[in-house]
Amino acid sequence: MTSMYPVTLKLAGKFCTVVGGGSVAVRKVKSLLEQGAEVTVISPVLDEELIAIQEQFVWRNSMYRDGMLKGSFLVIAATDSRDVNHAVYEWCEEHQVLVNVVDSLQESSFTVNAMVQRGDFMLAVSTSGISPAVSKKVREDLELQYGPEYGTMLEILEEAREEALRTIGDASKRRRFLQSVASMELPELLKQETKEEVQKRVKLCLSSYLD
Repeated sequence: MTSMYPVTLKLAGKFCTVVGGGSVAVRKVKSLLEQGAEVTVISPVLDEELIAIQEQFVWRNSMYRDGMLKGSFLVIAATDSRDVNHAVYEWCEEHQVLVNVVDSLQESSFTVNAMVQRGDFMLAVSTSGISPAVSKKVREDLELQYGPEYGTMLEILEEAREEALRTIGDASKRRRFLQSVASMELPELLKQETKEEVQKRVKLCLSSYLD
């Protein structure tokens, strides 16, 4: 078994290329666009769903050819041709470009995880590409456990951290404050109280650490 290194990528403004224009490409293109990537699609035809959002990406109306991936930060090979997908893999391997080949785990330098996202709070589930169905099932279970309150929690924690950096001069005190806030069971509180009420609790906690 090849071990996988878990990582999250900032794709905003990055040039990402999807080779293929079918139903699989639809999912890949939409997920990249959601992350703010600059997306190019290489395909002589486009699925109707891609045609509907064509203004959001660059369409190269062409069969894939060597050299078309220059400048790409990340590539997804999503055609129904094994030969084309393999050719994309070979180019990316030679040029050290991240590539996901939808019909070959062995040729992929990364896999796309099933994901639960609540604002900045993210849970990613991976089976290293072996069983997307299992990843999907676990993701669905996690969606029931981790609601929108986890995204709100991080908003509050970010504000608390910035306020602590501004007002608590002693680093050890600041660390203890942040640990105290993290132990306040904020998600449970947010199920019962408004965000503003929880923020007041955090500010009251902060006041006890001020110099």
